[in-house]
Amino acid sequence: MNANNHGYVENFMKNQTDEPMGGLGAQIMMASELGSAIVVLTVAGYFAGAWLDGRFQFSPYGVIIGISIGFGLGIAFVIKRSNDMDKKH
Repeated sequence: MNANNHGYVENFMKNQTDEPMGGLGAQIMMASELGSAIVVLTVAGYFAGAWLDGRFQFSPYGVIIGISIGFGLGIAFVIKRSNDMDKKH
């Protein structure tokens, strides 16, 4: 690799790591990650609650509690991730 290419690569890598996440693509990716985290945790809470309902026969309270806990964990994840991003920038 000659000296000219080496300088180009260094500048390219520096620009990639120093640039804050502000592009539209990055924002769309972050929104989809956070939204899908809420959905996945809520659905997991539903299935855990349904399992508890079947195991201990206290339907529908297991599902209600499971969905509530899953949704709460999803919101907590979004808040934590948002705070982590704020600290980086």
